[in-house]
Amino acid sequence: MDRNKTSVAIIIVNWNGYKDTSECLASIGKLSYNDFKVFIVDNGSSDNSYHLLKTFITQTSLDYAVELLKSNENLGFAGGNNIAIKQALNQGFEYFWMLNNDTVVDPKALLYLVEEISKNKNIGIVGSKIYYYNSDTIWYAGGLVNKMTGFTKHIGNKQIDTGQFNNIKLVDYITGCSLLFRKELLDEIGFMMEDYFLYCEEVDWNIRASKFGWKLVYIPKSVVYHKVSKSSGGALNLSPEVTYYYIRNPFVTIKRTQNKFAVFIAFWGMLFNGVKKFLKIFIMNEEQKIKRIELILKAMKDALFVNMGMLKR
Repeated sequence: MDRNKTSVAIIIVNWNGYKDTSECLASIGKLSYNDFKVFIVDNGSSDNSYHLLKTFITQTSLDYAVELLKSNENLGFAGGNNIAIKQALNQGFEYFWMLNNDTVVDPKALLYLVEEISKNKNIGIVGSKIYYYNSDTIWYAGGLVNKMTGFTKHIGNKQIDTGQFNNIKLVDYITGCSLLFRKELLDEIGFMMEDYFLYCEEVDWNIRASKFGWKLVYIPKSVVYHKVSKSSGGALNLSPEVTYYYIRNPFVTIKRTQNKFAVFIAFWGMLFNGVKKFLKIFIMNEEQKIKRIELILKAMKDALFVNMGMLKR
């Protein structure tokens, strides 16, 4: 199918989040840039999300095209996104905007992303300024990656926005919460690796893009609001399973993308991270203590042997 060179496929993955996804869709309907189609993947939800979304799309007067896709199992962040990206590729799209389902977008968010990436063919990925939901507190104003540990940092996190991060700039990585990329990048570096399952997929992908010479650019005029970490129990109360991915995946990212010295440093970084988690365990109840200890030890073992994919116990 022939499309305009600036047609955008908006990619949303839903997992047990019908309410958030429907609110995200409502905000998309207010976008000033209207050359897009939305692809939603229901990623093995167990809460009837697929049928609720199907009804919502059918009965709501959306003035844009939506295609609802279904996976019978939870394929993780990359797996869910890749389903929709492949579908959009087959329909001739040139740009792809990965957007978390628990976001609400500013009406000009997509316009500013497309404007900037269109200016320079060396720009492979652009991302938004992201606030905590219903707040002027910054969640993300560009990303840094420690290429010795795999740990990431969100510039400006938890700072009140006073305009201090209003300049367009090159960054180490763009968070997958709001990430727009061009087809040519995908042609060169391929899809996100699905075996991370949760966390670091886009970090690995951003590092690979940088190594191929692509520029990663933060666009502050593009604004998105994020209901942070709802699927993982909240930023201050990560589930034991999510803690497992936080420990395993940064080390594997370094092992896959950096030299042996960096892997050596990353090993000690992982141990330090594990020790910190052990110290925090002792404020939790006995059942959680045992579970967390088991998963921390398993995460470190699986990282060393690159045993990837969804956590299996």
